[in-house]
Amino acid sequence: MTIKGGGKRAPPFVVGVTGHRPNRIPDAQWTRLKAQVNDVMAGIEGEQAGRRCVLVSGLAEGADRLAAFVALGRGWALHTVLAFHRARFEQDFPEPFALGEFRALLAAADRVTEPRRNWHKGRPADDGYHTAGDAILKRSDLLIVVWDGEGSRGRGGTIEVMDSARDQGLPIVWVHATKASPPQPLTPKRSIVKGAHRSALRHRHSQ
Repeated sequence: MTIKGGGKRAPPFVVGVTGHRPNRIPDAQWTRLKAQVNDVMAGIEGEQAGRRCVLVSGLAEGADRLAAFVALGRGWALHTVLAFHRARFEQDFPEPFALGEFRALLAAADRVTEPRRNWHKGRPADDGYHTAGDAILKRSDLLIVVWDGEGSRGRGGTIEVMDSARDQGLPIVWVHATKASPPQPLTPKRSIVKGAHRSALRHRHSQ
């Protein structure tokens, strides 16, 4: 795309997000997480001056939605990649508040990618999350991870997405889900699960 003066508009900087649902995020941590995700996004804006920032989120309850609300509040565009068609996905949110959040974020999104209405039939739910996670990584220049440092509890979850991102050499910023530690980058091409509790996981603190 060209702009006045004959120059080309810089492509958007696309940030993916993956992380835990509320059952793995203590209530007392939500205020800190909102502030830290906001700080991470502010830092990205500073490093990518002149580029439009876009967040890609799966809109599951928990970290996905927290990041989506922060991104919208900062003026970022929101793209969504759903694990299932929205009609099926809504069945996972029996509480009116959670359903309202989901619909509001869908309405605010500039782009929604979702499977066919009946795609999920005859498939395990993990297939949907695995496919959505892969799609998010393919679009992303950087991944924000809200993770508690523990092991995987299923295919297509936070750990698998992180491991895939590291295998691909995608930059990652880890925001700890349960501890008040500063966000930090994770080095690529190293198994998250095997290295989860090792002090040898080297990092630098983000500013």
